[in-house]
Amino acid sequence: MDAQVAYGFHHLRNEKPYLAQGPISNKLIYSGYSCTQGWFFTPCSSDPCLRGLNNILRLYVKKVNSSKWEQISVPSSVRSIVTLNLPSYGGGRNPWGRLKPEYLEKRGFVEAHADDGCIEIFGLKQGWHASMVMVELISAKHIAQASAIRFELRAGEWDEAYMQMDGEPWKQPISKEYSTFIEIKRVPFQSLMVNGKRN
Repeated sequence: MDAQVAYGFHHLRNEKPYLAQGPISNKLIYSGYSCTQGWFFTPCSSDPCLRGLNNILRLYVKKVNSSKWEQISVPSSVRSIVTLNLPSYGGGRNPWGRLKPEYLEKRGFVEAHADDGCIEIFGLKQGWHASMVMVELISAKHIAQASAIRFELRAGEWDEAYMQMDGEPWKQPISKEYSTFIEIKRVPFQSLMVNGKRN
């Protein structure tokens, strides 16, 4: 759902840049999209297909030092999945949270760091949950840690899914006849930063 809101905001900003000219107006517009696109009120709707991603999404992960794909169930309450390779999201927030060693051990997780070789996968349930996560009163719904992720968007009545990467949203077409796969993996080397100087 946050990708759908980002997509709406992104297109409004491109079509009417005079509306999005500062942090306060941007937050008001973003909040308006959050309310009108169902982020806060969908749990009250009668259509179960709108309540969770588990109706259209299968999630597979490769754990660190493993070559096998393992299917991970998406909790029925989750309406937005976020994957991070660093402990920062949405303006510097830490939705993964600072987890206790006992919890990490019980779930088979390691403490999240930018250089740990893991991608953290967590879910947001709806707007109220996301709001509490963003002000760091609670942590997000922990799903998995992995070195690679594969999303299977299952065929059916859906014809698109909202996605975003590094703040750039798009509509991912979904076939009505066969599944669409999206894979995210870490590369075994660090990217070189461009310094803007000519050689």
